[in-house]
Amino acid sequence: MTPHHDQQYIEALHRGDPRLIQEIYNRFSRDVLQWILQNNGNADDAQDVFQDALMAIYDRYCGTDFQLNGSFGGLLMTICRRKWYDRLAQKKREQDVRNTELERYTEESPEWEAAEEAIRQQQRQACLAEVFPMLSEQCQQLLTLAIHEGLSVEQIAQQLGMTNANAVYQSKHRCTARWRQLFYEHFKEHIHE
Repeated sequence: MTPHHDQQYIEALHRGDPRLIQEIYNRFSRDVLQWILQNNGNADDAQDVFQDALMAIYDRYCGTDFQLNGSFGGLLMTICRRKWYDRLAQKKREQDVRNTELERYTEESPEWEAAEEAIRQQQRQACLAEVFPMLSEQCQQLLTLAIHEGLSVEQIAQQLGMTNANAVYQSKHRCTARWRQLFYEHFKEHIHE
């Protein structure tokens, strides 16, 4: 059986014959371009697929005893179609993954917001703890007894030697205001760092 006339193209790829390789481009690249354009691709896609198909032919058939029974254009186009369908499937898989991640992010957004709020709260608590030693000794004692130990106003007044509950309320208000001021000054610095 005599080989198909287009066998010369397989041999040209194998030898690296520039004249016949240019003929391959001139003869077949336009058909591949039109087909890719009709199937959601662009000129760059067509060029890439065409190159990949030629490399596939070279890798698979050059240097073997392969005999082309049909046209080179038919073989080339079949490989181009297969490669393009593979690319489209890959793009679809990538898009599906992006869509899934977007859905997951959207579905998880209440959890993300809660997590972010928890982190912000933790940062605020750390900042409050950091500026607490900047308060006067009496303010530190009063706030520790009121907040951390949960003592009543009367118990705080007795323990700190204050005259009455009203004096504790006024001192607590003044100490809390100072702590808040230190917190905001310090927190602002951390935000701008």
